[in-house]
Formats: sequence, C-alpha cells, structure tokens
Amino acid sequence: MRTLSAVHYDIKFQIRHGFYYAYALVSLLYIVFIRVMPADAREYLSIIVLLTDPTVLGFFFIGGIVLLEKDQNIFASLFITPLSLKEYVAAKLASLTMLSLLSSSVIATFAAPGSFNPLLLAVSVVSSSVFFTLAGLALAARVKKINGYIIASPFFLTPFILPLLEFMKLFSSPLFSLLPGYSSVKLLSGAYYGITPVEALYSITLIIIWDVLAYVWACSWFRKYIVAGIGGEGI
Repeated sequence: MRTLSAVHYDIKFQIRHGFYYAYALVSLLYIVFIRVMPADAREYLSIIVLLTDPTVLGFFFIGGIVLLEKDQNIFASLFITPLSLKEYVAAKLASLTMLSLLSSSVIATFAAPGSFNPLLLAVSVVSSSVFFTLAGLALAARVKKINGYIIASPFFLTPFILPLLEFMKLFSSPLFSLLPGYSSVKLLSGAYYGITPVEALYSITLIIIWDVLAYVWACSWFRKYIVAGIGGEGI
C-alpha cells in the first residue's frame, strides 16, 4: 500500500509540474514530424524517435525530481517515515515508466499505425525505461546541483546508448552486444521489422541483467550520498 500511495503521489507531482502536458505536446510534434515524412521512412524514424526520447525520458526527469527534492529538504523527513528506499525507488520507476510507455505508445500508434508489434514494443520500452531511470537516479544521488547533472549526463549516458550508432549504420563494434542499449535497439527494431526468438531471448536477458545491476547501483549511491547523510535506514 505504501508503494501504491507513493506512485499516486509521484504521478500527481508529475502532472502538477507539467510533465504530462509537456510530453503530450512533444509526442504530438513527433507524430506530425514523422507523418509528413515519406511512408517508407516512418517506421525507421519512429524507432529513432522512440529510442532517443520517450525510452530515456526517465533519465532526465528523475534527475530534476531528485534534485528538487534535495533542495526542498524532503529526504530529511521522508526516510523517517515507514517508506523504505526500495519503495521510494519502485514508485519512481513505476510512475516514470508509465509516462514513458504512454508517450511511446501514442507516438507509435499514430506515427506509423499498424506497423509494429505492441507487445514487443512495450517490453522494449518498459525494460529500457527502468534501466535509464535507475541510471539517472544514481547520477542524481551523486551530484549536488542541476547544472552538475546536465553537464555529467552526456558522459554518463552516451556509453550505454552506443548501439544506436550501429542501427543507424554509422559505427559498429562487437562490444555493443554487451550494452543495455543493444537490447533497446534490438527489441524496438524487432517490434517493427521482426526478430528471431534467439535474438529476443538474448536481448531480454541482457536488459534484465542490466536492470538488476542498475538497481543495485542506484540504491547503493542513494544510500551512500543521500540516506546516510540524513540518518535514514535506507532499506
């Protein structure tokens, strides 16, 4: 129940601060942009858009949320309540992943209707959003100000999304197949162009491993740089 209440609070917070309105507008602009392109380019452009924006939106939003909560000194009282760190993280993941999936579904449905596998798209977006939100949470716990988050973000995020270069036929490396972005690209492109069972199984397994590692990483840094500083129990 505490987690559900925290999710409800987070969604209200995001609506109050315009997250949903902003992404409604962003999604509309993406749809218009893709729809005016030639029909044979819409699927490709949809994949690029989904991989570079809605899928990773949690990374950027979580930074703003956590740093705002730091500035408002919310953590000083948050973790003396029954809410645990696990429940706090779960609520953030659920609310931001929901926004990511909603935006992605709207863009995919109206930009190139009928050309994708909705289940595979959902698996790709949800699993990838979880990773990038957790990565953003780790970075937000480490930095002190929003300027530091903005400066560090490209260096922090880029190594994980390098496989996108391979999809765009700009650069390729065997090492890309070990990165979380590889799963994002494979599963999302598979939703449009098809994917073999072996590729799907590998991609899903890979992103789950990265999600688990990112969860441990985010909780560790959050506990070290935030919870320990306020005397909270953390778990």
